[in-house]
Amino acid sequence: MNEKAGKARKTGLWLAFEVGALWFTTHVGGGFALGTQEVQFFLRFGSTAFYFPVISMAILAAVFYFSWEFQRVYQIPDYASFIRTLFGRLGTLWMVFYDIAFSITIVLAAGATLAGFANALGGVLGGVTIPLWLGYVLAAVVVYMIASYGLKVVLDSSAYMSLGIVAVIILLVLFRLPRVVSHLPSVPAENPFAPSFFQSAIWFMMAYAGFQVCSIGSYVNGGAVLKTHKQTVWAAICGFLLNASMLILMTLVLAGNYPDVLKDAAPTLTIVKGMSPIFSILYHLMVLLALITTAVSMIYATAKRWSAASAKWVKSGGRWADDKFRLRIWTIIWIVLVWAVSNIGIVNIVKKGYGTLAYLGWPILILPILIIAPRKIAQKNRELAKAKS
Repeated sequence: MNEKAGKARKTGLWLAFEVGALWFTTHVGGGFALGTQEVQFFLRFGSTAFYFPVISMAILAAVFYFSWEFQRVYQIPDYASFIRTLFGRLGTLWMVFYDIAFSITIVLAAGATLAGFANALGGVLGGVTIPLWLGYVLAAVVVYMIASYGLKVVLDSSAYMSLGIVAVIILLVLFRLPRVVSHLPSVPAENPFAPSFFQSAIWFMMAYAGFQVCSIGSYVNGGAVLKTHKQTVWAAICGFLLNASMLILMTLVLAGNYPDVLKDAAPTLTIVKGMSPIFSILYHLMVLLALITTAVSMIYATAKRWSAASAKWVKSGGRWADDKFRLRIWTIIWIVLVWAVSNIGIVNIVKKGYGTLAYLGWPILILPILIIAPRKIAQKNRELAKAKS
């Protein structure tokens, strides 16, 4: 096993898997683990839920492939440089739009981590009640310890935690398979364009891609390690396979309780409560890993962005000139900011506009990347080939 891992690292395939796993672990947040996202965007529209998630993830895989390849050929280290380079003269304005969208995403995702950590940890420990404040503190410490030590630690933690999440989901499917199979006929085959386009299954499938692409800052920061075209391809393939397969498997688990899941605020938790007690522990472990990895990737990405932006404040010989020091300070700032916002009620206001981000993701990110990035990649490759000749 160690020899195989060593070979994978030498060939760069392990790095590609880590970047794909970063996409997966950022995607698998609280909403995914509780089952609310799967129901809201897919299962409530009937049997299209068994293949529309694949289309949604395929769209994102194409977007992230072109993003990582653009980043690689232009040697871009972070998402701020990525946005500015991709959009050229409009880059600064586009960066303002994306900073707002990504900040809202971070507040919601990382806020959910801080708020849900106590419950998830208590479930892992067999139902122990952990005070909410202690959960906040423990979550903050864990996120800081991973996010503040740089990209390598973030990628390694995402890769290994993703394996744990995958294992739990597969176990849930295996033990729920008889019930799932017996309930599949109860999931209706509905018109994917009904009752109207903007209320239909196909629109919500597209909205899910728009919703998820708002986290692209995390993925672009992780993509800085990709050095060859082969690695970029494999990162997109690994990410697609992880996200599409696990999303489908979770949808199948939930389908075993159809149509009751449509009225359940936490359908996966309800399902687990009806199973063996060991599954409650495993499920809460999955939630714990999902919460941590989502918060870590997002807080690291924004801390790195603002660390680079604040480098202009550097004075010769000062502590602020140390990149690691700035990164750690900005990590703390964002952890505190997320905690403060999640406790003064702004999150509820933000949530009302969060659905809008799902739709803005298409004109702000998905379509521009799919249209502009391939052309600029081809142009840059021609320039590089000409320079070599």
